[in-house]
Amino acid sequence: MGAQKIFGIEVIEERLTIAKKLGLFDEVIKAGGDNVQQIRDVTGGHGVERAIDCSANNKARLTCIQATRKWGKIAFLGEGGTSEFEPSRDIIHDQKTIYGSWVTSIWLMEELVERIVRWKVKPEDLITHRFTLKDVGAAYSLMASGKCGKVAVVFDEEIH
Repeated sequence: MGAQKIFGIEVIEERLTIAKKLGLFDEVIKAGGDNVQQIRDVTGGHGVERAIDCSANNKARLTCIQATRKWGKIAFLGEGGTSEFEPSRDIIHDQKTIYGSWVTSIWLMEELVERIVRWKVKPEDLITHRFTLKDVGAAYSLMASGKCGKVAVVFDEEIH
């Protein structure tokens, strides 16, 4: 949607591997205490124009805020969690904007589905594990661990 470069930060090794294998980002970065500096280094010291947090993790949200350049925009998509930052230093002085987004409209969802087809994105490539309905407990346990891509509960004949 116009992004020149996309950076992804992840804490779980399995998800880092998936992101690298599928080429989902220009740069895949292991989550850690120096992520803001890493982002500043790869953006010539400026930070990113836009940052999106999908994790609802306080540290990840702070990284999004602090790694965003002046006049940048931040979106929080991850449900729950908390966020702690210094409003003057982290938002006000740099004129940053934080958005929250819970759902999208039907017309925008249609546009996104059209883009998925046009860009030849294959969401099924993100599915790393498939479970039958009788194994749904194991599916939820794996999903809760985060040590996977997407988990699908499918009919027996769809297991492969």
